[in-house]
Amino acid sequence: MPVKHFTIGQLADLGVPPDRPEDVQWSETVLADEPVATLKYSQQRRCVFLDDDDRTYAVTYEAPVDAGDYEVGPPPDNYGWSGASIEAVEVERRPVVVARWEPITDEPRVDDEPRQGAIESLAAVWEESGTRSDFARAAAAEWIVTHADEVARLADEYAK
Repeated sequence: MPVKHFTIGQLADLGVPPDRPEDVQWSETVLADEPVATLKYSQQRRCVFLDDDDRTYAVTYEAPVDAGDYEVGPPPDNYGWSGASIEAVEVERRPVVVARWEPITDEPRVDDEPRQGAIESLAAVWEESGTRSDFARAAAAEWIVTHADEVARLADEYAK
């Protein structure tokens, strides 16, 4: 697993972590900021960013919990990072299929016509995970081109 070490100053220069998760959509370097876990007084988040070497890395950090009027503890020091350097793991974007329980809707079934195009359908999956819309659409298009032959073969097998 390739890793790279950054100082807190280097990460700050890249905008990592963002001030708010919503700031990802206006950042040129931060690609995603997603929740990992909720702790007692803070939340653990994962920030995916583009470094100057055009590689994509991810770091985990702690952020305060927005609990409204409820009791919250002090914000984490240095985003929960200790030491002079923070280890970032090199990552790549891949589609991942996850099964979960969802309410029944009037969405089309397998044998019905889809209500939206393939790129929009796949892009929605990436957008739900916090990826910016432009990156989600590009990833969806790339996935379709890369896996077109396999999807066609599977569709033929399914039709038999």
